[in-house]
Amino acid sequence: MNRNFTNYQPGTNTTAPVPAAAPTTGGPKKSVWIIATIVVVAIVLVIVGVATKGGGEDTEGGGSAIRTAHGPTTIIDGVPRGYTRDQAGAQTAAVNFIQAIGQTHQGRLDGAKLRELAVASDPTTALTTVLDSASGREESKGTVNGVPLIVTVTDFTQDSATVSEWGLGVSQAPLSADTDKVGILSVYSTTTVQLVWEGDDWKAKDWKFAPGPDLEEAQFPAADSPLAQQGAGGFYTFYVN
Repeated sequence: MNRNFTNYQPGTNTTAPVPAAAPTTGGPKKSVWIIATIVVVAIVLVIVGVATKGGGEDTEGGGSAIRTAHGPTTIIDGVPRGYTRDQAGAQTAAVNFIQAIGQTHQGRLDGAKLRELAVASDPTTALTTVLDSASGREESKGTVNGVPLIVTVTDFTQDSATVSEWGLGVSQAPLSADTDKVGILSVYSTTTVQLVWEGDDWKAKDWKFAPGPDLEEAQFPAADSPLAQQGAGGFYTFYVN
């Protein structure tokens, strides 16, 4: 390949070779670079479009396909489904179910659809009460986001799992109808979900909620608290919209 070095002879010059000045006019090479750049940009746009559409595939029931390590693999009417039959899949299913309950409370997710797709055939009274309370609501004007902080799997078999989430709930809402001021409230809580493997997926069967412990508490939780156990090294969450 001709490097177009000027006045350079090996073994005679002591200074580094100086490239000749690049031509200022266009030509075939410049056209090739422009075409190549356009092609690369087009490919990137296609990749981004596919990624944001979850692979561009539709699944049975009108859901959108997505790809994650332990699930979910599909989103049907805002409800994530399709988890791996292991601890990572169970903890992911539990975290997503807790978030889905929060979205249902705000009227952004259909409670009947959540019950159909993510709840076991024989839920406990505690879980049924939570579902009934969350269902049939109009969309809230405020915003409540639940952020998982520490997730622990306190019990696991191939057929059932118990997952505890210590998280932070942050709400944003107008203080009153006649003011433009917005109030922010944060609350720590612990939610425990029992899951069963049913219909080739993890489904919620039981629900337990307790406020706290707050971050400011000096003492570590009691030995029987889920927070006293080793938390998950990582977990996947899907924020339902």
